[in-house]
Amino acid sequence: MVLLYEFAVNESPEPLSKILWQQRIGHRIVQSNNRDQLWVLDPSDTHKAMEILQLWQHSPDEGLELPEAPKRQKSSSPVFQQWHKSPMALAFIVLSCLVAVITGLGEYLDTISWFTISSFEVIGNRIQFDPLAEVLSKGEYWRLLTPAFLHFGIAHLIFNSLWVWEVGRKLERLMGSLIWLAFAVFVSVVSNIGQYLINGYPLFGGLSGLVYGLIAFAWVMPYLIKGWPPIISKPLMIFFVVWLMAGYTDVFSALGLGNMANEAHLMGLVSGLVFAGVYSLLWKLIKQR
Repeated sequence: MVLLYEFAVNESPEPLSKILWQQRIGHRIVQSNNRDQLWVLDPSDTHKAMEILQLWQHSPDEGLELPEAPKRQKSSSPVFQQWHKSPMALAFIVLSCLVAVITGLGEYLDTISWFTISSFEVIGNRIQFDPLAEVLSKGEYWRLLTPAFLHFGIAHLIFNSLWVWEVGRKLERLMGSLIWLAFAVFVSVVSNIGQYLINGYPLFGGLSGLVYGLIAFAWVMPYLIKGWPPIISKPLMIFFVVWLMAGYTDVFSALGLGNMANEAHLMGLVSGLVFAGVYSLLWKLIKQR
């Protein structure tokens, strides 16, 4: 979301807003310090919105005669319809699906070892693996990220992919793809390291840590930046926190769902909040320039 213009006290935002909607440019009018502000939702629309703003400023009292923007053709699939606006979120899902095929959703131990935070070897009934320091000394830094793409079951993969797409694509349109990628890598790496250091076992994986990071970031941002669109409702945030707390009990094991990567979930949530704090601070510093 990009701040494009702050209206003067005597300027009405309605005429300009009407023109922008005619051109199918998503935006919000937000009041801050008793002034109306124009925010463009999609950064890719900023250039066109700026041109319209300049035309409107030259003749605010005369209606702009702009041809109505042609309707965008809908793709047969919402994924392919929006992939160009959320390429990174889609890439994380596609990579997870590819890894699922390569590892047989956790069935092929030999290929699972390619993606775990530490390579391992099965010796009898024992699994031998390296501590994190040795993994880094070998230069295998990519292992800090790859567990995020590793899933152990189709339900696990579908659940995580749906949330990454539902929340992640909306945040990517607001943050931009490069910042979203930095966010996703940061949260995933912190989640994986936290899970490994606390749990001490390399056989874990999934986008769950990233999902918790996305949920936390999306929930807290409207409180940190005025006008930031709410994506996550309070009841949904409560559900995820309760789910996180339930993971530290025997509930899921009793239901036959196996053990959760609780530390990855917790570290994902915390790192998402940390990233939100840093992001909002930089946002405000840039805005004050």
